[in-house]
Amino acid sequence: MKYNVVVATHHKTGTVWMDGVFKAIADDVGAKYVDFKSQYGQLTQALQPPFVLFNHDSNFRDYSHILTRDDVRVLHLIRDPRDVLISAMHYHKKSSEGWLHDPVPGYDNVTYQRRLKAQATKFRRYVFEMDHSTSGTLQDMLKWQYGRANCFEARYEDLRQDTQMSYWREISAFLGFDEAEQQISSRRFWQNSLFGGLSRLGNKHVRSGDVEQWKREFTPILAFAFLSRFPSALQSLAYETDHRWIVELGRTHSDKVTSVLRQLVASRWEPFKELGRSLSAPLKQYRELDWRLECQPVLRRGPMADDGGIMGISDPAE
Repeated sequence: MKYNVVVATHHKTGTVWMDGVFKAIADDVGAKYVDFKSQYGQLTQALQPPFVLFNHDSNFRDYSHILTRDDVRVLHLIRDPRDVLISAMHYHKKSSEGWLHDPVPGYDNVTYQRRLKAQATKFRRYVFEMDHSTSGTLQDMLKWQYGRANCFEARYEDLRQDTQMSYWREISAFLGFDEAEQQISSRRFWQNSLFGGLSRLGNKHVRSGDVEQWKREFTPILAFAFLSRFPSALQSLAYETDHRWIVELGRTHSDKVTSVLRQLVASRWEPFKELGRSLSAPLKQYRELDWRLECQPVLRRGPMADDGGIMGISDPAE
């Protein structure tokens, strides 16, 4: 290894996948594998070259200086925030991870998982997830310092579709693996990938793994709820250039869009003008609606019902 390697992921961006890949690579090339969270108190002693340091949430706290070392190369992995939400909600509903089953102060000591499962509809479960765990994940993705010369910024979507492993070979070369190590790296990547040797059967961390799940799962009302909470996330992370994706989504849900927009108008919630302007032209393709685009209301984070739903608005898909 020419460099020590740091792998930084976020929840539901391929963390378990990359953990398996790099743990096997480290063992094969004789590098020490260090888990940031579990070995946090011993990192100074543990980080003896050559090492592979794995951080599951990309928050390096008191050890952020590691990312700027001349002998370190970093792989940072993100995923479409909409798919992060979908994956997280389904995973948190069924996972046996300890934190999901610990009583949460402020929730009458009810656990996160029980609170999530208690939501009356899938829409409300997504809203609950957006306002809690996934909100933190997306904020961490947005706060990451992009543009470091020693960091390869990778996307889950590109890796998931890298069946020829050309993208992975590019990553391996960037991380400083020599030719023999790159062959090892490619073999381990294939063995731990769903399109390779990894089976979905019995894998508690894999529900689908597909890219662009949001195109099947998102309804117009859920899209508005997402945009009201994270209005610039998709553009900041370069997954969208504007808000027109919600219009494309609406073309497959035209009746639902009409129902949703009428509810939004009736709700008399404050305008979300930036979104209104970006959608003004494409929305003319929809049914004739009596509403003013300059005062277009949008589903925002507002009063929450006791069950986590948004008061006064319902999803026609439910």
